[in-house]
Amino acid sequence: MNIVGKRSGDGFVAHKDELASALSRAQGERVTLFDDDVTLGRKGFTAYLKALAGSNIVKIVPANGNASGSQVTDKGVKVVCGSHESYLPNGAWLKENLPFTYSQIRVSPCNAVMPNLGSVELAEALSKVLPFTSSDEARPIFQCVRFLQKDGKLTLAGCDGYSLSEVMLNFEDGEAEALVNRDELKGLVSALRKAKRVKVSFEEKPNGDEGLLAKSLVVDTEVVRYKLQSQSGEYPKYQGIIPTECVARAMGSDVNSGHQSP
Repeated sequence: MNIVGKRSGDGFVAHKDELASALSRAQGERVTLFDDDVTLGRKGFTAYLKALAGSNIVKIVPANGNASGSQVTDKGVKVVCGSHESYLPNGAWLKENLPFTYSQIRVSPCNAVMPNLGSVELAEALSKVLPFTSSDEARPIFQCVRFLQKDGKLTLAGCDGYSLSEVMLNFEDGEAEALVNRDELKGLVSALRKAKRVKVSFEEKPNGDEGLLAKSLVVDTEVVRYKLQSQSGEYPKYQGIIPTECVARAMGSDVNSGHQSP
């Protein structure tokens, strides 16, 4: 998450409502702070920030050495909001069955996102292809939305093996592909509708195995950066079954006579 604010020692100062809004739009269920030194449950931390009163500005710094008793040595977070001051222990709001998905808070004086797509445009495209993906875990490729960058277009496709939806958006030059699981994209649609700027890119990095690359789809907004891991596999070559020509004939009916006429 890219939060507009300023650094304060090892912590940061930010607008409380903007921070809570960013957390509510994040996809990861665990939030890391201070270079992954402290981890908190995202939903609990968001509710806590919304309940804070006393100021619109919140200061969040490491609690090590700033508290009394066991809090001096235990990792945690010190939160200052107006006259309110409290300490959150490392691991607060983390439950045993909480998914191991992470969001990281980053603070900078400004957000520099050079958009290459409209946020609502991308949200609408996703909402059109997601219903056509499969929920069958035995067919992992059909559980994915295919993102293909080619010939100045970004093509999104969803298919369950029986029905298909494809949306093409004007995009920048280049060639890249990513297969993203439908469950990782469902919450992204509502988040994109709230975003002001969106930049979509593809990322490839060595995954440690010789000759293999880890692919990701990266969606940057002015508040949150979503990095979605691509599934391994090959998407079906469906283009050949799409008719190149379509001839349709509309029929009208005469209500009084019951006859149909073209």
